[in-house]
Parts: sequence; C-alpha cells; structure tokens
Amino acid sequence: MLPTFSSVIDFDVQTKLIRGALTPLANQVSIMSSYHNKKKGMKSKKVLAHAKHVNDICYELIKFAREVAKEHPDVEYELIQACNRTSDVCNVMKSKIEGDDKHDASGTVIDIAKQLINNVARILIVADSADLLLIDKSINDVRCCLRSVEQCDDIFTFDDIFQKLCNAMDILMKQIANRQMDLIDTHKKEEFALVRAMWMRCKERLYTSSRVGIVHPELESGICNRNLVLQEINEAIKKIQLVIKGRSSSDSQSKVGILASCFEEFEINAIFANKMNREQQSLLQNNLEIIIKEATIIAESASTREERQLNIHRLCKDCDRLLNILVHSNPDVRNDKQIEKLCKATGELKHYLQLATLDHIDDFYFLPHIPFQVLYNITADGAKNKDQHRESEQDMAQHVMNLEIIAKMACSLSVESYHNKVVRIAINNIINLFRQVVFATRSLANQSKSEFIVKNIDVYRKAWTKELNLLVEAVDEISPVNEFLYISLCHAKENVEQIIMILDTGSKYKNDANGNGQSWADLDQNVDALVNRTFRALSVVKEERRKVVDERFSATDPVMKILHGLIKYTLSDTKKLCNDIVSSGKDKSDDLKKNVKDVISQLSFLQIEFSKASTRCDAYIESFKQECHSSEHELNKHDASVFNQDKLLQSSMRICSILKLVVSDIEHENCLQNWSTIIQNLKNLNSEVIHLDHLIREHITSCRSTAHKSESLTRYSTKIIECSRHAMNESLKDMSLYVSYGDIFVAILSSSKSIVSYLPEINKNCSASNSKRKKVFKK
Repeated sequence: MLPTFSSVIDFDVQTKLIRGALTPLANQVSIMSSYHNKKKGMKSKKVLAHAKHVNDICYELIKFAREVAKEHPDVEYELIQACNRTSDVCNVMKSKIEGDDKHDASGTVIDIAKQLINNVARILIVADSADLLLIDKSINDVRCCLRSVEQCDDIFTFDDIFQKLCNAMDILMKQIANRQMDLIDTHKKEEFALVRAMWMRCKERLYTSSRVGIVHPELESGICNRNLVLQEINEAIKKIQLVIKGRSSSDSQSKVGILASCFEEFEINAIFANKMNREQQSLLQNNLEIIIKEATIIAESASTREERQLNIHRLCKDCDRLLNILVHSNPDVRNDKQIEKLCKATGELKHYLQLATLDHIDDFYFLPHIPFQVLYNITADGAKNKDQHRESEQDMAQHVMNLEIIAKMACSLSVESYHNKVVRIAINNIINLFRQVVFATRSLANQSKSEFIVKNIDVYRKAWTKELNLLVEAVDEISPVNEFLYISLCHAKENVEQIIMILDTGSKYKNDANGNGQSWADLDQNVDALVNRTFRALSVVKEERRKVVDERFSATDPVMKILHGLIKYTLSDTKKLCNDIVSSGKDKSDDLKKNVKDVISQLSFLQIEFSKASTRCDAYIESFKQECHSSEHELNKHDASVFNQDKLLQSSMRICSILKLVVSDIEHENCLQNWSTIIQNLKNLNSEVIHLDHLIREHITSCRSTAHKSESLTRYSTKIIECSRHAMNESLKDMSLYVSYGDIFVAILSSSKSIVSYLPEINKNCSASNSKRKKVFKK
C-alpha cells in the first residue's frame, strides 16, 4: 500500500498551491517506497531513477526560491536559510545516487528523499508567507485610511480621502479573494468571504454617516453613527489577521443546535439506561435536565399557545419519570415497554417544541419591518414628541431582541449546521445595524430637513429591509414547511375568530368620522394580521414549490393553483371589504365573514395539497390505480364455477371496490372533512378481509390443497390482514401530532396497493386447486 500525502509531509499545508507543488514529489517518494525491498536492502535501479527525478525538481525549486527572496526583502533571510538547508540535503542525495556502493540500502535514499521534500515544503511555506505579509501591509494601509476618514472635518476634501480608503480596501479585498481561493480550510475561506461581504454592506453606510458627522458636528448621534460603522469594519479586519495567523473565531464554526444534539444523544443512550454505570446514568440525566430547562423556557415564552404549553410541561414530567424508572430498574431484565414509552414521549416533546418555536416565528416574522417603519414615521418630520420617539426606540429594541431570541430558539432545534451558522450571522448583522439605525433616526429627528441626514437614513432603510429579508429567509430554511403551514393556519383561525366576534358586536363599533363610539381599529388590525400572515405562509410555500416544480408546469400544479387564487382574489377582496367597513361605514359584515372563512378553507386545502405534493401522494395514487386495474383484470379471468371460488372472487372484488373508495376520498381536496367516511370504509375493509381469510381457510380444507399451496395462501391472507390493520391504525392516529398529513396518506395508499397486489395470487392458487379437483370428478 502506498504511503499517503500526510505520512510523507510533516508540515500542515494550508494552501492548494503548496499542496499542488508537493504532491508530485510525494507521489515519487511513495513509488520509491513501493519498490524498496527490505529483505535484500540493496539499491534498486528504479528507486535511484525516481530519486534522481526528485533531486532535479528540488534543484529547480531552490533556484526559483532564491529569485523570490530577492523580490521580497521581508522574508529574504529566512528563505535563503531554508534554501541552503535544502541544497545541502540535495547534495547528500546526489552523492548517494552517484555512489558506487551497491550495498548501500535503498531505504536510506528514501529517508533522505522524505527529508528533502519536507525541506522543500518549508521553502514553499516561507515563500507563501510573503503573500501574508503583503496582506498585512494592505491592512495597515486600510487602517491609516480609516483614521483619516475619522479625523476628516472638511466636506470638500472628504471625497478624496474616502476614495483613497476605497482604493486601499479594493487592493485588500483582491488579495483576500486570491487567498480565499487558494486556502484548503473551509472555515477560513468562509471567514474571508464574510469580511468581503462586510465591506460591501458598510461602504455606503460609512460614506453617508461620515458626511453627516462632518456637516453636523454638533450632533452627537451623527458622530456615534459613524463610529459604530468604523468599529464594525475594524472588527472584520481583526478577523482577517486572526485567520492569517492560523486561528479562526468560534462563530465561524458550523454547529448543530443544542436541543437537537441533546435529543439525539438522549434517544440513542436512553435504551441502555438500566445497563449503564452510575457515571453514565448521571450524564444521561444531565442531558435530560438540559432538554427540560430549554423546553421550559420555550413553553413559558410569550407566543407559545396554551395547548402546546400544557403538553410541553406534561411531557417533560413524563420523560423525567420514565427515565427514573429505567435507571432504577433491574439491569438483567429488559424493559421494552418503558423504553418505548420514553422514546414516544421524547419524540412528542420534540414535536411540540418545534410547534412552539414556529408559534413565535409566525408571530414575529410575518411583519418584521413594522417597528422600523413606525420609528421612521415619527422622526421623518422631526421628533416633536420626545417621549413618543423614545418609546418607539424601545419598541424597536424589544422587537430586535425578540428576533434574536426566536432565531436562537429555531437554531437550537435544527440539525442543519450550515443553515444555523447563516442564521447566527444574519442576526448579528441585524444587531449591529440596529445600533446604527438608532443614531441615524436621532439625527433625523434633530435635523429632518438636512439633505445629508435624509440620504443617510435612506441608505439605512434599504440596508434594514435587505438584512431583515436575509434573516427571514435564513430562519425559513431551518423551519419545516409542513409544520409552519399548520401553525400559520392555526393562527389565521385565531384572527378569523376575533374578526367574527368584532363583526357580531358591530352595533357597538362606529366610525370615528360618524361621531361617538369605538373605532374599527381592532377590526382593521386583525384583518391586516390575517392577510399578512397568509401572504407570509404563501411566500414560504411558493419558494418551496419553486425548488421542485418547473415554472413551465406551475400553472398545472394543484398547490400553485390554490396559492394564486388566494393571492389574486380572496385576500384582495378581504382587505377591500374591511376598508369599506372601516372608512365608509358600509354594512358588509356578512360578506367579510364569508370571505375570511373562505381564506381559512382555502388555506386548509393548500395545507393538504402541499402535504400530498411533498410526499408524492399523486405518484402513490397513480401506482395504486394501475395495480388495482391490473388485479381486477386478472380476477375476471378466473373460473368461478366450481365450489366456493365464486365467493372468493366476489370478496376480492368487494375489497377492490372498498379500496377504490378510500383512495378516491384521499385524492379529494376535502379529504380531512370526509375523514370519518375513510375510517368507516377502512373498518368495512377489515371486516371483508377477515371474511376473505375465513373463505381461504375453508377452501384449503375442502379442496385438500398441497402443503406448498396451503402455505402460500395462508401467507398471502396474513399479509392482507396486516396491511388492512396497518391502514386502519394509521387513519385513527391523532392528527395534531401529524401536521404533515401526507405521511398518513402515503401509509394508507401503500397498504392499499399491497392488498390489491396479493388478491390475484390468492385466486390463482385457488383456481389451480379447483382445476385438479375438476379432473378427479370427471374421472
């Protein structure tokens, strides 16, 4: 077996360029090692040929390195020293190759070759450090330019100073981009990419905020705004220096969520709880304590609905109780029932925590830009009411804090380490931007007519919208779509209940323009919440379908049809009716009630269709229909004129008919409303399957079938009964635990297809037995 690259090279090679230069040499040494005969220990001609090739390449590299040393005085001394040491080893290698001593072991030549390659690696690493020194020099130039920008107090010279900064930063970014492409380590490459993205974000903000600070030096908020942008840039530059020195920040590492990793470890180890030693059991209990602690925080959060809160607390207690039973049970006795209960309780707890997290995401992420818009509107014409301005700032700070808490909550339950990292980066950008936005709006409040301040706030408005959209998209990536759609539907129902309650007490509500009474503000607020929440859910579904459905076929996609109908007609009509009631005082309560109920019904259809589409139910339905058609065709061929064959055929045909009814109900968009019909049909199926089993056993007894055929018939009958019971059990499951209804549909459809595929085999075997019996009677 050939030695690997890492076994030949002792240095930590960080760039593709150095690895590419050393790989051919390492391959030569690997081939030399394969030719080496340890028993004979003599020189091999093949070994010497490869050694000579290695030596010649090294001489060329030394010559090239000496030229590089002249061009880079900073590394000249160290590079020359490395070249001299490598040259000495090359000379030793040359003397060994040209020596006359045939009994000089070839292993010695191989060891010298390895030493030679490591010396070459040292030369290349020293030469590579010249690029790092150039990056370091560019960083110093950028810092000088940043200091000049900070100290500038003349608006006429500022543009020239800022252009120098841009030129210096462009040189640095180009060097970083080249280094990023050459690096092997993924985390370091991502660090460089983040720094480059930071400059693209901060460039315009630094320009406008610096101009505000120069033109309005009396505004402390303007100076603070500029200083925060400079601080963000300086922190990014520090990250570059850390990466150059071979270190990376902890934020650069992709991590699985805390709760997700705890659940995974707990589920793996819990089944061996009674066979562990005390130390391992203590670790397992600590793991559960972390889960319960995090679960309690999520349950007690503001947006967690009462039903989910109660379930989370109940399941935490159940998990703790069941684990204690397992830990204190006899290690020699298997507790399968307790283990199964614990695994089930853990799975349900994870499910409810996911739903509780989505409660928060749906409440806070469907209109995340509103607090900024409110703050901007207050300050746009100058802050006449300072208390109102301070209050809106506090509301926005609370909103950003909520966004951060919910993003961390979503990350803790996600196993997508890369997407978790993206969410963390997005929320950090939002927090940094928020501090700058606060000072930018304060400047606007003090000098609302200033051209420089207005341009600055416009830049921040665009930046805030962009960063917020990136955060929402990042959180959506780690949120399961089926569960999110289910939660959106539940929250939309809450809004509809509030709207209907307000409309039912409509006599108490009057338009402000008409005089006394309470305004329609709460009605308008609930309708806005319903419309915007639905739009958010639809955008998530639309984005998910775009990944799997070509745009050319989107018009025929059932999910997209419902989606377009909701956007084009239902939601626009709902908002229009609400405006008519609020602004004009028109009595359109009944129309609005009907419309909001239509929104809910169409959202329900969308949820079902999306669930079917995401689990490929249409493919299962088509497959069942083909199998059923083929089975019925086969069944009609069999002779039903002898003994009880006619009863078997009739029973088989009835089973096919029942299954076609079940599949037809599942295929329909109102399948959940007709779920009781599906359950009743599956009960009829169970009865018919048991009747078929009775007929098969009767047939085996009366026709005296061979042992092989009897065994086949019994096996098929047992499988049909199992499939029928499985379909029945799936239909009786608690739907609240299966927000992706497609999983249940697929389970029933798979069982149905299996049943119809076994029926022709049963009748075929029965017909074969009957034909033999006919011959006996004829004789």
